[in-house]
Amino acid sequence: MLPASHPLLYACVFRDTALVAELAAADDLAPLAAALVAAAPPHHRHVTHTAGGRAHALLLAPPLALAAVSLAPQLPASQLLLFLRRLRCLPEAAMRDEMPRLALRLPLDPADEGALAREAEEVAAAEAEAEEAARRDAELAARRTPKREGRRGGPASAWRRQLWMVILADLVLLCVLFGAWLAVCRGFSCIGR
Repeated sequence: MLPASHPLLYACVFRDTALVAELAAADDLAPLAAALVAAAPPHHRHVTHTAGGRAHALLLAPPLALAAVSLAPQLPASQLLLFLRRLRCLPEAAMRDEMPRLALRLPLDPADEGALAREAEEVAAAEAEAEEAARRDAELAARRTPKREGRRGGPASAWRRQLWMVILADLVLLCVLFGAWLAVCRGFSCIGR
């Protein structure tokens, strides 16, 4: 939990529509955050808005949506986005536990541009590391699946099997008709007449 004087009022992480992690200093902000996530514009990575002395930030990293609300003058939206970007780099299982620790690092001193730059660099490094880990996991998963599996199963083999069944049925039907023609004409005598 955060101290009452902390400028971060609410932060949450949604996976699709399910709440993954939440940090609340005020109870009335949960519906606002859910409305922010529901009304998120498509094809945007982040959205910020300041109104009524509060800063709202939304970071979209499908299937995750991260939202935060703070007191605007003490904790601007730019720092909220840094907080959400750092939170996004964590594994989902650790988000609930790490969210308060990351929130206590806020607010960064806006006069100390070096601190803001260092924080931005750390976030960028953490994001790159998370993307690299996701790429490696996908590569490992691709290696584990045997390549022959695609030939044996799936829609392509079902289509081929159905094609062969139709061709064989046509050949059987043609053989039966040819046999009937030979029986009726007693050989090839119908051709000469």
